Amino acid sequence: MPFHMPVPESEPVDLFTELRRLANDADRGDWPAVAAFLGGLRTLDDLSVACRQVEDRLTDQLLERVPPTDPSWLLAQTLLGVRTVLRGWSIRGSGWARNVTRQQWAGFHEHLNRAEQILIEVTARQPEQGYAWLERMIICRGISLGHDEARRRYDRLGVHHPHAYIAGYHLIQQLQPKWGGSWEKVAEFSAELVRTAPPGSVGLLTVVAGHMERFGAADNDAAGTALLRDPAVVAQIHAVADLTVRHPAFQPGYRYYTAHDWFAMLFSLIGDHAAAAPHFRALAGRRTPLWAEYFDNAGTAYANLRDRALARG
Repeated sequence: MPFHMPVPESEPVDLFTELRRLANDADRGDWPAVAAFLGGLRTLDDLSVACRQVEDRLTDQLLERVPPTDPSWLLAQTLLGVRTVLRGWSIRGSGWARNVTRQQWAGFHEHLNRAEQILIEVTARQPEQGYAWLERMIICRGISLGHDEARRRYDRLGVHHPHAYIAGYHLIQQLQPKWGGSWEKVAEFSAELVRTAPPGSVGLLTVVAGHMERFGAADNDAAGTALLRDPAVVAQIHAVADLTVRHPAFQPGYRYYTAHDWFAMLFSLIGDHAAAAPHFRALAGRRTPLWAEYFDNAGTAYANLRDRALARG
């Protein structure tokens, strides 16, 4: 087995120069520049990536100073709500629910309920504010409001932002067994997306995300790989590739690397290294944080699978 030099992780600010400029504006506390950039983005998927680069750089005090008469006030309130949710998850921690103390649960729920009140006002005043609806989907999962309410929020978001990848991604999180759902529910939602999303839609990436989530939830890598190599799963992965990264209408925006990450992973895991090779070429040696969600030694796993794919395709 040859030695593979681990590939370092790249954040969106490392991949897109305009996002680095945005982060620098946020570090300086230049809210007008940040608001102008975010307000000019066309899709919820681009907005969600951009917001993630600034929401931990802006302070509550800065966001609270934006007056209600300012056109960017609702965006500032949305980011304030998001920051409140992040603090709640920090209190809870990322461990299993059984290891969370009563005091942690209390702090977690207090922050999420406070954020919910902020974001309810935002979505009431501006129903098309998709990032607020997206955060309300995350809150729904955190305070256990159930699948029906998660779907209601997804549908409300979808009125103005149909087939957004990031919204579908969070819905499949809710539909998984770890949040009281089932893999059958994930598969049903994936089939719905394949039926209803237009060719070229970034939202179809949700389907392949669902397959990687099931791989990650398996008892071990061998069991997860066996699930991925089911002929029906392989056929669906190729079908989604045909409708997204291989389709002339596909415009991923800031999801460019995410899209190629998914297919580089999946085609490698199902053993189709020739199909994986174009995606590793598109990634050009860059690895996003997505790999660390599914591989313990993500940098080495990336290098190993990349070199195998490029040798065969």
